[in-house]
Amino acid sequence: MVPRLLLAAALVASASAAGANTKYDWDALGAEFCRLSLAGDLTGMADLLTPSLLERIKAASSNPELPSPRVLFQSYVNEVPVCEAHTRNAAIVAITRSMPGGAAPAWTEYVEVVPLADGTTRIDNVLFATRRSDTLRARLDAWANGN
Repeated sequence: MVPRLLLAAALVASASAAGANTKYDWDALGAEFCRLSLAGDLTGMADLLTPSLLERIKAASSNPELPSPRVLFQSYVNEVPVCEAHTRNAAIVAITRSMPGGAAPAWTEYVEVVPLADGTTRIDNVLFATRRSDTLRARLDAWANGN
């Protein structure tokens, strides 16, 4: 009887571990995104972004209207010192920005992450807090076209 209980316990434990391994957790990626965006470190951010998003940033970089790297990846131009990341699902990381203690101005935007052929997962877009069609890619395209 005891060996069966041990076997059952081992099976439950291994099933739980297998389930935990399939859970998506991009909190570390989001935290690094927060750290680098708060620092305005676009060079450091390059390792977190997809090649196609980097190409869009480069295409828009000649427009003097392009915001500084400190606010490029956020919905509003208000510089806020708090940035927190929480995985929402396999493809989305919620990025909450605010003043200390969650004070206003405060908002949440969403970072889209995608798997690449090399096995890494990178940021491919930011869905801004203003409206569904307002994304980093859409803004970059407008700046690249001189708008």
